[in-house]
Amino acid sequence: MAAKILQVEDDPEQATLFTQVLTLSGYAVASVADAEAAQVLLAGEPFALLLADWDLGAGMSGDTLIALAKVQYPDLKTILFSNHPQVNEIAAACGADAAFRKIEGIMKLRQLVKDVAEM
Repeated sequence: MAAKILQVEDDPEQATLFTQVLTLSGYAVASVADAEAAQVLLAGEPFALLLADWDLGAGMSGDTLIALAKVQYPDLKTILFSNHPQVNEIAAACGADAAFRKIEGIMKLRQLVKDVAEM
C-alpha cells in the first residue's frame, strides 16, 4: 500500500507539479491549499507524511501547522518547504523532520520524501 502524503501548497501550479511527481513515485497524495483544510484532513484520516509550504498566504503558516501536527500526531513525518533561504532553520524550530528549498528541484524532493517516509 502506498504511503499517504498530505501536501499543503497554496500555489496551484506548484501543488499540481508536486502531486504529479509524488504520485508517479508511488505515493497517494492529497493536496490542500491552506493549513485549516489540512487540519480537517489530518483529523479524519491517517497520513504518513505532511509536506507543508512555509508561506501559505492567508491564515496559518506551514511551520505553525507542523508544530501543531507534531503535538497531535507524534508519529506523523513532516517536511517544511519554501524558497526562503532560512527554511532549514525554520524547519528545525518547528520540529519538522526535514526541509526542502523548492529551487533544489524535483529530484531532491523525491529523494527527501523517500528518506523521510522510511524514517
